[in-house]
Amino acid sequence: MEVGKVVMPGDVLLDISTLQDSNEKIIFGPGMRREDNKIIAIKCGVLKKNSSKVYYIDNHQMRYVPNRGENVIGIVLKKGADEAVVDIGSSEPAIVDLLSFEGSTKRNKPALKIGDVLYAKILTACKDMEPELVCVNSYGKSVGFGVVPEGGYVLNVSLEYCRRLLLPDSLILKRLGNTIPYEIAIGVNGRIWVRSTTVDKTLLVVQALSVLEYATANEIDMMCDQISSAPVT
Repeated sequence: MEVGKVVMPGDVLLDISTLQDSNEKIIFGPGMRREDNKIIAIKCGVLKKNSSKVYYIDNHQMRYVPNRGENVIGIVLKKGADEAVVDIGSSEPAIVDLLSFEGSTKRNKPALKIGDVLYAKILTACKDMEPELVCVNSYGKSVGFGVVPEGGYVLNVSLEYCRRLLLPDSLILKRLGNTIPYEIAIGVNGRIWVRSTTVDKTLLVVQALSVLEYATANEIDMMCDQISSAPVT
């Protein structure tokens, strides 16, 4: 498979029968489907491979299709006695068990409220049932998952932009971090949570992230220089 190639729905990306004598491990992600011994593209976009060696088709879309193991940002829609319903931007809301938080027990469950913003990982994703979320890792630790701190801002962007920001060599995040202090959580479902030391600085970071999606390196530097010289409190 040629990474960086533009593909269309129906294109054959790989014939699995050719890998029978190979020890290479290939993991297929969003935008692909297996039909017999062939891997078929089911949407148009650019074929890419992330740091975990997962192949996926990237395109400019806003509707999120849940995939197991991905980190997402959701908004609590409803809370029950044992679980909460969370909007993650997919066709169906997700479910999070209240015991899937660090330190949570049957007698001591998190006090979630409607409107709370969660940073969570997708535990299960199936077309026949709602996605299930967890807010801990495999060792039961939060490692940043859970309800995000108050005072932040949730920004909706394209899925492709979020994946680019998550790349280790993302120039936008590095350059902004050298200009203004901020905290950020990026979900591959097209949502970004950001918070700085003041409301004004938070809004500056939000504005920068909104306009830098297709910016060149020079344009990123110009925007950061404007932020550093802006009179904020």
